[in-house]
Amino acid sequence: MIGLFGMWTAIAIHTGAGCAASPASDLKIRLGDTGLASLQYHGEDLLSDGALGVQHVTFSGVGGQSSDGDLKVIASTVNAQSHKVKRTYSWGAVSCVYAVQGDRLNLTIGVQNTSDSTVSSIAIQPLELKFPQAPQGWVPNYVYLGANQGAPTVEYANYGSGALAVCNDDVVRPLAVGFPGRESLTVRPILVATSSAGQLSSRFDPVLKRPIASHSYDKYSISLRFGSASSTEETLSGDLLKKFAAKYPPTLRWKDRRSIGTLHLSTSEPDHHSVTNPRGWFLDPTMDVKTPAGKEALRKRLLEYADNSIKVLKKMNAQGMITWDIEGQEYPHATSYIGDPRIVKEMAPEMDAMADAYFKKFHDAGLRTGVCVRPQQLSHTPAKTEQQDVADPAKIVALLYDKIAYANKRWGCTLFYVDSNGDPGVPFDVTIFQRLAAKLAQNKIDALIMPEHQNTRYYGCAAPYDELAQNVTSTPELVRAVYPGAFSVIYAPDGPLEKDHDQLVAAVKRGDILLFRGWWDDPQNPQILKIYQDAGR
Repeated sequence: MIGLFGMWTAIAIHTGAGCAASPASDLKIRLGDTGLASLQYHGEDLLSDGALGVQHVTFSGVGGQSSDGDLKVIASTVNAQSHKVKRTYSWGAVSCVYAVQGDRLNLTIGVQNTSDSTVSSIAIQPLELKFPQAPQGWVPNYVYLGANQGAPTVEYANYGSGALAVCNDDVVRPLAVGFPGRESLTVRPILVATSSAGQLSSRFDPVLKRPIASHSYDKYSISLRFGSASSTEETLSGDLLKKFAAKYPPTLRWKDRRSIGTLHLSTSEPDHHSVTNPRGWFLDPTMDVKTPAGKEALRKRLLEYADNSIKVLKKMNAQGMITWDIEGQEYPHATSYIGDPRIVKEMAPEMDAMADAYFKKFHDAGLRTGVCVRPQQLSHTPAKTEQQDVADPAKIVALLYDKIAYANKRWGCTLFYVDSNGDPGVPFDVTIFQRLAAKLAQNKIDALIMPEHQNTRYYGCAAPYDELAQNVTSTPELVRAVYPGAFSVIYAPDGPLEKDHDQLVAAVKRGDILLFRGWWDDPQNPQILKIYQDAGR
């Protein structure tokens, strides 16, 4: 129900100048006392609750003490000419300007902090939608929110009779925008929040910081983009994706898209370790790498392993291989992959003496080589060995560069898998990898960087790693819409190769690289080879 002023506003907007729907648009809105009173697309009512409201606001004062702000609305005003609703609180005001542009509803949300404290976080609900049916692919309680960190925010809902993309039209500043988790799939609020606390889905969500200083103002530009049921994320948000690409242009250049073999020399499983083989070489606890005879046996086995791997790699027409564990795996997960070729002599002296001959075999066969590197610093003391995070991004860049430069200079390595660069959905700041790529190029080091975790911006400077067993068959379409030349490196073994054959062929045609087990004639290797043959690669 709308009050007398809201009813007058709705009539004025519908009949006079400044009508809330453009002539060619099927999107129509009406304003009420507290926000939207109606939102229709193709004559279908999609509004559950149009009230503009603050869900929570937190202030930080002197000494860093936090306190929650009062959510009681003191006054609401509506400007019919500017289509602006303003709601006043004891600490300030929140406003929203509603503007229909074709099939798009633009929301310009402003926050005025009139208090003497800093707004450390605020969550605003501009409206709540109701869909005629559950959006395709949605599940109860799942959070569909973007944080605007490393990727454009495009939250998509295909509700059968139409489709909607909720977008943050700013591609720079952090902001959570989208649909918070609810049991209902057909009724979902839209949330705009400057903090992830309590709004996103797990500990793997990014930390957002966008404070509003005392007596200051901030503005958020959000859009609801409507289309037919055949509309995709890309068609609804094409202008935003181009804007993102222009702001963060790609720099990666890597022409060879042939497959890459994975090689593993050891294991972290304790059953395959022993006092005489503490690093688990070749999963053989009977090996003795501490005696001259044992070291010679290891050398013979290592070089035979290389010869056999070369045959497999050649059969697969691979561009090269990555050895995950040239330092061995003396310690359990998550220390297992050392990822620091500079300290092979310290960590695995028996391997250091023969590693040069090992890598040379591959180069002599015309194959690229690579190793695993990590952005952590290994702390190795008599009491404990563990991977320690490095806080300073500049030091992470320097650390990764030194590891890569060492492997490149000593063994000619050009393929680098980067392990543990954050968590799923929350990778390290992409500028670390942009600066790393620039430094490698500046020093004329040819290198393909494959980070374990990623967001959209990563694809501009690297080829992120994924796994078919995790249902990843291709570089995401939204990423390709931003960076048409983007590609992934997908670990194919253990995945449903036969079921996903056609999708993988399409992915390889578009430049994605498949990883395979390169040290033996894996029964899945012929399937991977056929994917490349069918793709014409």
